[in-house]
Amino acid sequence: MKSSIIKNFGIGVVLAVVLYTATFYFQEFNRANEFNEFLEDASTISELHSTNAVNFREILDFSEVDRESFERLLGQIQSNSQESYQLLQNSNIDFTSKEKQFLEIATSSWLDGVELFQASITTLIDNPSTLKIEESIAQSIVSLSIGDKAYAEFLFLIKQNASLDGTFLPNFYQIEYIGLEDNSYKFADLLVDKAKSSSGGLFLQKNLAITGTEFTPMPITFTEDGAAVLLDEPTSLQVVISNEGNVEIYDVVVLVLVTDEYGDTVYEFQTKINSIGPKESKIFLSDTINIEKGVVHEWFVKIEEIEKEEELTDNLLSVFSFIPPES
Repeated sequence: MKSSIIKNFGIGVVLAVVLYTATFYFQEFNRANEFNEFLEDASTISELHSTNAVNFREILDFSEVDRESFERLLGQIQSNSQESYQLLQNSNIDFTSKEKQFLEIATSSWLDGVELFQASITTLIDNPSTLKIEESIAQSIVSLSIGDKAYAEFLFLIKQNASLDGTFLPNFYQIEYIGLEDNSYKFADLLVDKAKSSSGGLFLQKNLAITGTEFTPMPITFTEDGAAVLLDEPTSLQVVISNEGNVEIYDVVVLVLVTDEYGDTVYEFQTKINSIGPKESKIFLSDTINIEKGVVHEWFVKIEEIEKEEELTDNLLSVFSFIPPES
């Protein structure tokens, strides 16, 4: 009986060792899988923020970025930052490591910095007189710098551990948005000055213009003074309105007034264009009217002034026409 107890005890010990070993290897296998998944996510994050950092440096060169490119790049940077943050937050929730902690600090700091920078710099270029905007921009730079430092720590640690463990690493980029620590406020001041002196069209520009007119039917010819010589037929005027600014304009009111050489109003027409996008042109045609033969008529076209429009001289245009008396 004693031998039976010893035998059963021995079997129990063996089973315990086997179970412990199996559990240990299973846990190690699971942790290895979780770590590999983390590496895959971290590589994706690294690629997204590497692209971001390149685009961010392009944005900081305000003289080379127009409004459309500026907004597109800022939007892409913010989108990539949000995607990176969510990717790390929502995957491998149970996996923890020092490397992941540093990467979490980097992604959250970069996201905070990017969102604050976007809000601050947009406020600046849309309202150059905004007070104390430098403080907000400086804070965004501080957040971006914290992200840079945390990512550098992540990169150092993961490469060091991989070298010790013989782990194969995916591609990780060197990333630096700002690389500043103590001079963020000075850098913010420089950015504000550079943005305000930008000649690349970053600031809101509202400018509507009358860029063309044409009579229908086409004139027979033009006089030396530029007056259109028309056929003895009902006539209309085609007008081209262009948005030469960098912001979409809504509810554009256009007036066409036709007067004869005695100052009497022959025709008055008003229309509204719902919207004109940046660098876009729209054409409208006035009603067809009859004008008196042998009398010079002025076709006066006016775009109603919009708020904060800087250039108004191109909102007005006059063209002249007449039908020869003998026609």
